[in-house]
Amino acid sequence: MSLLTLAGALLAISAAPVEVNVNAKTGESITGERAFRVTVSAKNPVSQVEFYVGSDLRDKDTSTPYEFRLDTLAEGDGDLKIRFVAYTSAGEKGEKTITLKVDNGLGKGAAFHIERANTLLSDGKYADALVAGRIALKIDDKSVPARIALARANIGLAKYDSAQKFAEDALAISPDDAGALDLLSSIRIRQAFAITARGDQKKEDVLATQIASLKAAAESRRKVLDAAADRNEPTKDLVAYADAAIRAGRYTSVVSTLTPEVRKDGARTDLANRLAYAQLRSDRPVDANQTLSELAKFGKPDAYSKALHSVIYAVLGEDTKSDDALRDALLTDSNDLGVRTAQAYLALKRNKKDVLAGQTAALAGDQNQRPETAYYQAAVYNAQRNFPEGRKAFQRAVLIDPANVDAYNERANEALGIAEDTKEQADKEFLYATAKGYYEVAQVARPESTDALIGLAVVAMFQKKPEDAYRFAEAATKAGPNDPGAAYALAAATNKLATAATAAGRTADASRFARLSQESNLRAGQLDKFNLFGRATPDERAVWRYLSAAGRNPVLTAPK
Repeated sequence: MSLLTLAGALLAISAAPVEVNVNAKTGESITGERAFRVTVSAKNPVSQVEFYVGSDLRDKDTSTPYEFRLDTLAEGDGDLKIRFVAYTSAGEKGEKTITLKVDNGLGKGAAFHIERANTLLSDGKYADALVAGRIALKIDDKSVPARIALARANIGLAKYDSAQKFAEDALAISPDDAGALDLLSSIRIRQAFAITARGDQKKEDVLATQIASLKAAAESRRKVLDAAADRNEPTKDLVAYADAAIRAGRYTSVVSTLTPEVRKDGARTDLANRLAYAQLRSDRPVDANQTLSELAKFGKPDAYSKALHSVIYAVLGEDTKSDDALRDALLTDSNDLGVRTAQAYLALKRNKKDVLAGQTAALAGDQNQRPETAYYQAAVYNAQRNFPEGRKAFQRAVLIDPANVDAYNERANEALGIAEDTKEQADKEFLYATAKGYYEVAQVARPESTDALIGLAVVAMFQKKPEDAYRFAEAATKAGPNDPGAAYALAAATNKLATAATAAGRTADASRFARLSQESNLRAGQLDKFNLFGRATPDERAVWRYLSAAGRNPVLTAPK
């Protein structure tokens, strides 16, 4: 070899090229967001790698691994030339150019990609669903279904802020869209449970944020339920109207609409069941008893009728009749969900913890997505003082139904229960604030919730705010004039005011409040003779114990 040839070879070795490789090749078809990983072979240290789309510098990286991302939805379908250029500390340069084919299927239309996104969501493929939803939105930037699909995909990826944005964008286009409203409720519930204290953030501030998120969730769900109830007219389909109104908690409306219809035709089991259920939930157990007694005379009660009657008898303090009715219901159809939830309620009301645990476990076995199941799971755990598991069950209950009034009231009752066993006053005050917050959420879910108003009165008494307690208790008696718990709470609240007036020397006020307290206590005893008749004037603890035990609101599945 000549000296000239050898020198050329040595020069070529010393000036070895900078070799750039990427995990993609020319002709490859890409969609959605594509990640590129670049490797560089060079004698000298690599100082920088640049990423170009056409002649446009999109990104650069100065340390390994050299990674870049391309959002193909920002480009058009078709061929796309990309280039990666590497530089060394010695000023050397190497590059790699490839041509890819962007194929997002824009020509297939938004409906195609929305359907695909929903299929992927059903399969739990949230990242792929996100791509399909984005493609649909690229095609139709006003699409509400595309935004809903994107919100659902982000929920699956636990990106709740992004999910909220897409749901709110959908509502900005279609304010009454039930799917978007329900989705927003679900997102806000999840956001509430994901909130944790950071750094020196006060737990009171965290609680306030959680409660605000839950209130927003309950309000969104409330809008959906109200809209559905408004769409159903009793003149067209009585059963459909009653079902929608019951779901919306409009029990008084159901009673006023169905009462004349049931009187005309006492043999209609479907209407009688719905009327009796609404009567029970609106604190009219005597009327509910009459409705089902007449059905037994003129019609054919089904398993649900008998189970509901069993609950009504229990509320009226007639346990023997309650047991007989439940036995009859079980013989008729022991698998009926109304029968099974009635069994759970009766066990809870009678403080039969082992029976309740068994009934709840059976419900969880095949009815795990029912809000009633989650409610009773929470009640079981709370009765066992297993509060962490009780909170998990509560979370399931309100994820299933963000307007679950009974679940919010149960969570508030749990906080008061923990406060009873807490010694430090500061901790007690935080638990009272917790209970107050959840009762307020229950009020948003159903503004006329008597239990929530009673609970707020109880909390105010624990917080030594007798005027607030009186205001809430009086509101409870107006919302539920036949609710014994409301009268019982008013007796306690007015007794507090009488004591305060006496201490302040306001004799006339003291006499007036003492008289009102006595009258309210007598009224409570008349409304619930079995549990409250002849009782001494209650304090806040007595009212809370009644509210969380014998005076607990009946929770059973609505009639079908």
